[in-house]
Amino acid sequence: MLLNELDMVSAQLTAVTYPNIQARTESGAALVIQTNQKQREDPAFWQSIRAILKAQLWVPVSKRLHQLTDSDWLMPATPVSQA
Repeated sequence: MLLNELDMVSAQLTAVTYPNIQARTESGAALVIQTNQKQREDPAFWQSIRAILKAQLWVPVSKRLHQLTDSDWLMPATPVSQA
């Protein structure tokens, strides 16, 4: 199941300047992705972000908070009730 399109926007990273990440949306709008304390202190996170920037991949970003999602493009599976 895909995330609600009203909550997320596709963004391509354009620059990485600690502690923020610059990106642009599919419509060309610029935005700054905010990082949290855990991300700022994680060298593996910054290595991954630089690899995403180099590969020019698109990432899901919260429209309201301008943050990366930790679940990629998919929502967690909801349990199916058995009758």
